[in-house]
Order: sequence, then structure tokens, then C-alpha cells
Amino acid sequence: MVDNNLDLLEKRIKNKEIGEYEIYYIKSKIYETQFIQAKIDSEREVRKINYFIRILNQKEDGTGIGIINGNSLNNRQIDMNIDKCQSLSKLNISSKYKFPEKQSYNQVNTAEIDVLKNPLNIKEKYCKIILSDINSLEKIIPTFGRFRVHIQEIYLKNSNKLNLKADKTFFFFEFALKAKKNDKLAEYWDVEYIKNSSNLHLEKKIRKWSKNTNDTLKAKLPIPKKEAIVLFSPSLLKDALNPVLSFHVSGQAYHDKISKFELEQKVADESININDNGLLEGGLKSNNWDGEGNPHQKTELINNGIFKKRIFDQKYATLENTISTGNGMRSSEGSIVNSISNLEIKPGTMTLDDMISNIKEGYFIEKCSWLNPDKLSGSFGAEIRNGYYIKDGELKYPIKGGNISGNVLQMLNNCECISKKCHFSENSYFPYILFSNLNISA
Repeated sequence: MVDNNLDLLEKRIKNKEIGEYEIYYIKSKIYETQFIQAKIDSEREVRKINYFIRILNQKEDGTGIGIINGNSLNNRQIDMNIDKCQSLSKLNISSKYKFPEKQSYNQVNTAEIDVLKNPLNIKEKYCKIILSDINSLEKIIPTFGRFRVHIQEIYLKNSNKLNLKADKTFFFFEFALKAKKNDKLAEYWDVEYIKNSSNLHLEKKIRKWSKNTNDTLKAKLPIPKKEAIVLFSPSLLKDALNPVLSFHVSGQAYHDKISKFELEQKVADESININDNGLLEGGLKSNNWDGEGNPHQKTELINNGIFKKRIFDQKYATLENTISTGNGMRSSEGSIVNSISNLEIKPGTMTLDDMISNIKEGYFIEKCSWLNPDKLSGSFGAEIRNGYYIKDGELKYPIKGGNISGNVLQMLNNCECISKKCHFSENSYFPYILFSNLNISA
């Protein structure tokens, strides 16, 4: 069913006799519970709409693209937004571009029926689990938390008769726990978006938060070591890998001649196999179509360490005389970014315990401060927030503080082993991976 507001926006655009246009319209519902210590502090519901309008202005040597973000459905404000967008389309001339037309789409489930029907009941169910498990913790002080259920209706309509709709549901949590011993105080804070309820595992997460909080009380500075062996958790691997890989496999980086990857080139250890998968069940960015309306798909990026295929949005596919791979991702400002959807890494053959037992000396790092690698060079450095020192196949003691530094592009070639179990971390489905030749400083 088409939202009446979408028809209103299109009517106002057509009234101005604009030939090429696109409307990206999002209707959001958020159901949130906030916790103070081990009690519910407040609950709220938020309903909002947001839309992006793009207008094209075709020239002989290029295309002007105007884009505007709006949330008012007042006719006067809509008309002002359209006029501004049209003016921008006459100024921002770039390469030739056309909006996609309707195509055949693969199907992926992006919304849970129970969540759509009973979001408040679902939220209440999980909040009870949170409170029960938090209250059962010993020697742990909960300080703050929030849990949210998100529901979105996303519409995409353009002048090429493209008319798409997607329902999406997902969850958000944020929790801070403290532990105290004598005059020493430690805190553990976790934040994450999760696509499916089957991957929430709240009881397991809370036990892990509790353990990490207590371990932080006993944590020591890491022993400095160059060319260290380091085991990365799936979430830390996402922070390191996604920005760099997303950049170098893109059609944009290739067109700008700054990608370090050439097709059929060895870019990683032969044990590394990576896909971009916009149809991944449980992936936060999964959908039948991308931000422009091209079909999402599964694209093999790296096979046995060999770079196999690039990802393209509509613009860079046109520039390189190929077709979009469904990797035109919509930014928060409404523009299109040539980027990954969800990344998945093929698992290995070892359990996590077996991986640790084979390490003579190394480090297991679960969380860092803001790990923000340079996407062009791949270099990074970050403070260690939660981890363990490994000696003779055992987790000897927790570590916190100090820094880890290295280069993501080199890490891909320095893979020692991969766990046989993968875990979701937002738009990634990754195993634990052990890398060599990283630097640890105190």
C-alpha cells in the first residue's frame, strides 16, 4: 500500500513539470525503554517521517543532480524544497546519470511479522529478560541502558516508473555496567544494532558484559611486542576491515585510480574468502534493492585470496560501461555512496578454544576505542579497551590500555587461522581471525 504522503510529494513535483525525479521516503517508528540502574526509568514512542528528493538536469556533457532532505509535509515547505532541489540540479553538474528502471528482484526477509504486529509486546518481553538477568548479577552495578525496537517503511519512487517498498525491523541496545573492588572501579559499555530477534541472545550478552566488567577490574597493561600475534573478535574485525575493503573494492576507487586491488590479483591469504551480500539473512543492510532501486545481490569479492569482482552503484557502473551490482547505498544525508551492503567471511575449521590453545604467546582483543583505519592506506592505531594476554595456549589475564597498530591491507595477507563459527556484528557476519605481525604498545 502506497503512503498518501508519497503521493503528495510526487504530485507537488509533477505540478512543477519536472521531468526526472526520485523520492526516497522513510516512515519510522521507534519504541524505547530506558533503564537507570536495574529499573525502568522511562518509555517512549517516536514516530517520524523523512524524505529525500533528487532531481536530474540533463546536459550534453553531463547531468546535474539536486538533492534535498525534508520532513515537513506542508505544501508550501514541500514546494520550497522542490524549488531548492531544482536550483541545485542546475549547479551541480557531474558525469552522465539516469535513474534506474524496474527490474527483477531477489527476495530477502527484512521484517519480522511478530515485531510488526506487536512491537510493544516484543519490547516488553525483552525488557523483562534484561531486568531479570541484570538483577541476578553479582558484584555488578548497572548504571544506564536502553533497548529499542525499530520499524521502518521505506519507499522509493522515480520518474522511470520505479515504485518500491520495503518493511524493515531491527533492534538497538546500549548498556553500561560497573564493578567495584576496594577503591578500584571498572566500567564496560556496549552498543549495537541487531537485525533479527534470533540474534539478540540477550541472556548470553549480559553474562558476557558481566564477565568483561569484572575482568576489567583485574586488567593489566599489555606487554609491548612488535610483530605480535593477535586474535580479533568479529566486531573488532568489522571495525578494522569494513571501511578499508569497502573503499578498495569499489568502482569509485577504481575509476579514480586509487584502488590498491586489481582483478585476479592476490590481495589476501588463500584462506580468506569474502562476499558482499545484500541478501544476507540477519544482515543489518539487507534488502531486495539498494538505495537507488537496483537489485541487491551476492557478489564474490575475494576467493582464496584472489580479488574477483568490484562493486558498483549506478553512477560508476555507467562510467565503467558495466551494470550496477546493487551497491548504491543511501547515506544519512540522502546522497548515494558506492559502498558495501553486508560483508561475510567464509568460516575456517577450528573452534575458538582450539585457536587459543595453539597460541604460544599472543593477544585476544575484543574491543578497542575508536578504531578508524585510513581507508586509502589501511593503517590504524587504537587503544585496547577489552582483551586478554595469551600464554602457552591459555588466557593468562585481562588487558586494558596500551595500543594496537597495524595495516588492514597487510593483515589480510597475514592470516594465521579462522574460526569455524561466525557471528553477526551489524552489517557483518564474521568469524574470529588470528593475524600475525601487528604491534602492541603499552
